[in-house]
Amino acid sequence: MMMPMLMRRGKQTARGKCSAHAPGRAHTPFLKAALGLPCATTFFLLLVLFPFVETATPVIEAYGGPLNVRDAAGIREVIPERFQKRYERWKKEYLSTEAGREQWERYARNRNFALTITISEAKGGGAGTDQYRWDESGKLIAATITLGTRIAFIQLSPVNYPVTSSLAHTENYASISGSILAATKMAHEFGHVNRTSETDAQLFQLQNKLIPIYNRILLNNGANVRDPRLVELSKQMIGTPVKIGQDRELWAEANALTYLRERCADDGTYRPMFRAIHHAVEEYAKEHIERFR
Repeated sequence: MMMPMLMRRGKQTARGKCSAHAPGRAHTPFLKAALGLPCATTFFLLLVLFPFVETATPVIEAYGGPLNVRDAAGIREVIPERFQKRYERWKKEYLSTEAGREQWERYARNRNFALTITISEAKGGGAGTDQYRWDESGKLIAATITLGTRIAFIQLSPVNYPVTSSLAHTENYASISGSILAATKMAHEFGHVNRTSETDAQLFQLQNKLIPIYNRILLNNGANVRDPRLVELSKQMIGTPVKIGQDRELWAEANALTYLRERCADDGTYRPMFRAIHHAVEEYAKEHIERFR
């Protein structure tokens, strides 16, 4: 799930529920620090800082039981007519790479999987993958990718999107087009489908079930992450909501990087972008750096 943020000349402005992120700062230490302050101060900090927790938490994907995919197998593109031309530009750009074509064909020719791709104005400059379905054996058999109508323009926060956000660092280069940014976000969403198909279905669904419960407790207990209830939920989910969300997004970002490496030669034109990606990964995803090799 991609959360859009406007980024202009190093300043990040939040859209919707997103909040600006200070470069090089982690969110969790702020919350931990708040625990030792007076009640009034802690309450104020929670009001200010909670959006960080919210935006770093994955949106809960829908999931269900067995689905008959015989009639819906392959890729189904549900694109409103008024957005058809821009979608075709984004798709053409994504398919200009071997990586993009290989992943597209993987799902287009799969008679046991139904992938729906659609566009929604509500997504704005972001995108999301949800409506996952598994068969009785736990095999992923369906998913839906929803692209925002403005994914060719709006940049993202580097916290969970160290690759995609780095395109902003080369925004002054004419060769970094809106279509490349849009195709990078498409690659990110295909990365979600790829990774979810390899993830244990029961664990994935359990995490999505428990994440909102964890967040409700966190809101009502003064952000005390040492609450025994939260500790127990973390054990069941094998991580906190923030960690789970970041893990999912970084796997998707690794797929976006695969597209960019093929599409953009690491020469004088694109070198600043790849330097920015390397710096962002070192800053925000160092413990997962092997995914970006």
